[in-house]
Amino acid sequence: MLRAYESRGDMRELGRLYEQTRSRVVELVGGAERGRAALGSRAVPACPSWSIHDVIAHLTGICTDILSGQVEGAGTEPWTAVQVEARRAADLSDIVAEWEVVGPKIASLLDDFPGRYGSQVAADLAVHEQDIRGALNRPGARQSETVLRATDFLVSAISHPGACALGLGPLEMRAGDRSWVLGAGQATGGDTDAAIAAALASPPGRDPSPPGSEQEHAPAAAVTTAPYDLFRALSGRRSEAQIRSFAWSEDPQPYLAIFSLGPFTVRYTDLDE
Repeated sequence: MLRAYESRGDMRELGRLYEQTRSRVVELVGGAERGRAALGSRAVPACPSWSIHDVIAHLTGICTDILSGQVEGAGTEPWTAVQVEARRAADLSDIVAEWEVVGPKIASLLDDFPGRYGSQVAADLAVHEQDIRGALNRPGARQSETVLRATDFLVSAISHPGACALGLGPLEMRAGDRSWVLGAGQATGGDTDAAIAAALASPPGRDPSPPGSEQEHAPAAAVTTAPYDLFRALSGRRSEAQIRSFAWSEDPQPYLAIFSLGPFTVRYTDLDE
């Protein structure tokens, strides 16, 4: 049974990172005490069909749904759409007030979630923080611990198992002083959704190889880019043209599928941030 913690001081790693990120987002949108209807209606370029109001409704709805046990179809578009529509008529300040209640409760539970689901919730928040920052033209927290952890999650729980299922790789991804080797070069069988679902349900242990580890086979290709661009590309926030502009050792065409796995797709248009 998951156990709730009484105070933020009791929170462990994922909970601490979630609350740090959530606090930044609340500050960005003005806090519950300062209704910001005009701000809430602002479009979010990274999520073309959503406003800031919609993003906050989604982030709040995740917490409320999990706490109430409404998790059937979790992570799917219909599940997310219900969260947004249920708060369509609510003021942004009221949604933030709801999040201030349910957010810390979820944060206290994240480290007890099975498999990598706690990391998934924290990573989703990290992605949407940057979406909101882009909408407000207020860049920041791009090298935060939450972004680093979210990148690790995206690589290990989505990109790597998906690449293995597709028979892609080995591909070395380099970002700053970090690197990972994805894929196996031979299809593991099953579809990508099944491979990703299995990775999400499993605890860390078969992650892509860290820098300096020995590989059974040398990488067939390598790609190098800035850490923030890799994070955004892996979460569906970069176009094919932008991904192709990374430093590739080989033709990137076979590897573009890695950026359209799980709930993410490559953008049709460039996103400049």
